[in-house]
Amino acid sequence: MRSGGSRRPWLWRLAGTVGAFGVLSWIVWLRYRRWLQYVTRRASEDSVVVETRLGPVEYGLRGAGPVVLHFHGGNVGHNGWFFLEHLVTAGYQVLTPDRPGYLGTPLDGKGSPSRQADLAAALLDTLGIDRVAVVGLSAGGPAAIEFAARHPDRVAALVLLSAISQRTGLSQDQLSSSLGRLVMTKRYQDVAYFLINRAMHTMTALSMRDFVRTETTYDASTGKKLIDKVLSDPAQRRQVLAMSDAMVPALPRFDGVMNDLAVQQGLEELPFAQVTAPALVIGSRYDGDIGYANSVNSHEKLVGSELVTVDQFGHLVWWGDASVTTELERRIEAFLERHTMGMH
Repeated sequence: MRSGGSRRPWLWRLAGTVGAFGVLSWIVWLRYRRWLQYVTRRASEDSVVVETRLGPVEYGLRGAGPVVLHFHGGNVGHNGWFFLEHLVTAGYQVLTPDRPGYLGTPLDGKGSPSRQADLAAALLDTLGIDRVAVVGLSAGGPAAIEFAARHPDRVAALVLLSAISQRTGLSQDQLSSSLGRLVMTKRYQDVAYFLINRAMHTMTALSMRDFVRTETTYDASTGKKLIDKVLSDPAQRRQVLAMSDAMVPALPRFDGVMNDLAVQQGLEELPFAQVTAPALVIGSRYDGDIGYANSVNSHEKLVGSELVTVDQFGHLVWWGDASVTTELERRIEAFLERHTMGMH
């Protein structure tokens, strides 16, 4: 009897621990479900889905003035419009369609850059927009270049921001980092990005260390200094959190993300010679995502293009020293102003 009785406090403590863990797990799961419902609703609350001659397209449109057709980067979708928020302030309309595989724009065999470009042209037809300036950001670069080549009469100017323009493999850090592995795993996408999103909001500086590894070629010490610069500027800090929010829910973007990765690794020569619009190419020598070679390639093959090297936060050229970011934005605005005068 004494032996049996001596075990009971231990068993009770174990039962209490298991019960507490169960309750905590239930609370976290409930919080996750509520979060998922919220971000799913928010993702499309300011967008529209229209039927074009080539199929449905979800898009966001903000601002007033000449239209800037924005081919968004990977992982975001129309929610990534804020990277060009300064253009809205400067008097442009920023039109950001979800590229195929993102949110309300189904992949449906339209994943190649040329088909992405033609789908964007069909959207312009549906919206009654004749002429645009084009911005291609990161994974949106190939489609932006194809659009400028296939629809030259509709393009007043082309801006490429850290844009892919040639076949580009994935780095070892992208493949081995926790962020990289999550991007390529369909199962538990939303759960994984729930954890990433919450970490970005609650431990922003710590979470951004992964960006140093995947988006730059800097060492950890230099990366920490850059993180401090970014987070000390309220506008950039807001963008960091906005980017985190623009990637969720992740599952409705997964097909697009995987298509982007397939496109960049198997990209054939793009039709640069058919691009007649003036082009501004912006890239970083410390781009750890796609490499500076992509920007150099675009500059060398787009006749008469201008290359601007802005090192900043590597691939994320719009983050870093606030004064450099402001100067970069003004340079883009001045380029567009020169080439969109009279456009409507």
